[in-house]
Amino acid sequence: MHKPDTEKCVQENQGAPAAGGSTAHADEAQPHHVAAPDVSLRALFKLAAPLFVANIAIMGAATIDTIMAGRLGAEHLAVVALGSATTVMVLFGLVGVLQGLSPIAGHHFGARRYRAIGFELSQSLWLSLVLAVIGVIVILQTDFWIDFGGVKGNVAEMAREYFYASAWGLPAAVIMRCYIALNSAINRPRVSMYISLTLLATKAPLNLLFMYGWCGFPAMGGAGAAMAMSVNSWIALIAYYVIWRRDRFYDPMRPEKFFWPQMKAIAAQLRLGVPIGLTIFFEVSSFTLMAIFISRIGTISVAAHQIVGNITATLYQVPLSLAIAVCVLVSQCLGAGYKDAARTITVRTLKCAVAITATNAFLLYIFRHELVALYTPDVPVQQLAASLLIFGVIYHVTDACQSVSNFALRGYRVTVLPMILYGVLLWAVGLGGGYWLGFGAEDFGGPYGAAGFWAATTLGLILAGISLSALALYVSRTRMMEDRVPIRVVKKTPNANG
Repeated sequence: MHKPDTEKCVQENQGAPAAGGSTAHADEAQPHHVAAPDVSLRALFKLAAPLFVANIAIMGAATIDTIMAGRLGAEHLAVVALGSATTVMVLFGLVGVLQGLSPIAGHHFGARRYRAIGFELSQSLWLSLVLAVIGVIVILQTDFWIDFGGVKGNVAEMAREYFYASAWGLPAAVIMRCYIALNSAINRPRVSMYISLTLLATKAPLNLLFMYGWCGFPAMGGAGAAMAMSVNSWIALIAYYVIWRRDRFYDPMRPEKFFWPQMKAIAAQLRLGVPIGLTIFFEVSSFTLMAIFISRIGTISVAAHQIVGNITATLYQVPLSLAIAVCVLVSQCLGAGYKDAARTITVRTLKCAVAITATNAFLLYIFRHELVALYTPDVPVQQLAASLLIFGVIYHVTDACQSVSNFALRGYRVTVLPMILYGVLLWAVGLGGGYWLGFGAEDFGGPYGAAGFWAATTLGLILAGISLSALALYVSRTRMMEDRVPIRVVKKTPNANG
């Protein structure tokens, strides 16, 4: 892991993009003119550890929302479940498009083209502004989301307030994702870690203000969680911007002039980002829509689902952190011209993910009753949640494999086929099959309610893990073999003088 040297990069960035172009399609097979990135387990965990802490901090904020809403009652928990699921689906569907920046910036960083990174960031920020406007418009369709969720009465009114509060902070949440993607790509995950920990520390106090009405603030109940989230999003965006402008680490990367949107560069990011965004949308929305459909079954079911979703999502942060790290390292290896190292880290990360998640799945099974009891004193909710957690135990390992493989493929800039697989396996198999099992399947002993949704999702994630792992191993091997061209030895012919 290297720190950019300002003086050195003045010479190395002669090939940085001019005002009318982009280096997004830099050749992966360039000569080995720079040192190979470190792909040891130490390097992997050094990069993944801060990402894990940052992700856990984000999940911690969601956990705080779930617990504090649960203490107010099942209705408030249902509001948080519906509101957060919808907001996350919209948010991550949009910011997924911005993730095209990560492999592009990683390639530039591996090749020591530092100035090009700042140019690509500027284009990503322009793109994020457009996406933020779209996101606000979508999230403010409150009648649609409430009708779709099938909630009524007091829950519907609090859900409406939740969406209004979320819309206020959505632009900041979208724009700051550009800085998060950048910092991951250039080996600066600690920035995101520190900011995420700061926001975690402020989440409970803000919830007390907006949810419980402390210090004279109006008590918004479950909807107050969204207001606290919006405040934190703007705090985070300001922090990321100040660090980008003031930290000398970024000096070689900051553009020397202002860049207006340039369609060629934005199009290059979109070619990667749109499939990534759709992939994330399929993954997130499958769980989001599952939560919305389950909300139609009843308050107990949606409350249990919210608890199980939070626990499994928290455990998922381990393989997700490894996945983000492998995407960064694969991108850097390819940018530096070391395809063999890219395959090494891909295989190594898959093995680590399997070993860690298998252990976590075992512990989850043993302590499932104790875990759900931390969320709610409601016995029926506890019993249903504990039974649903069994599905999390079953799919946890293959879920890790699909995540690591998918992110490794992003590093290889292979994004279209994973998108198709996610659409088929998570929507058609997981969500479609879940709807049939949850509300139908009378000829097979149904309907099975929330358990039917979780069973179909488990099947979809198992198939996704197998297929994406096979694809990642195939792509990494194929790319590596491209450089192993047999060297033809030519014997020198003696001249006339012998």
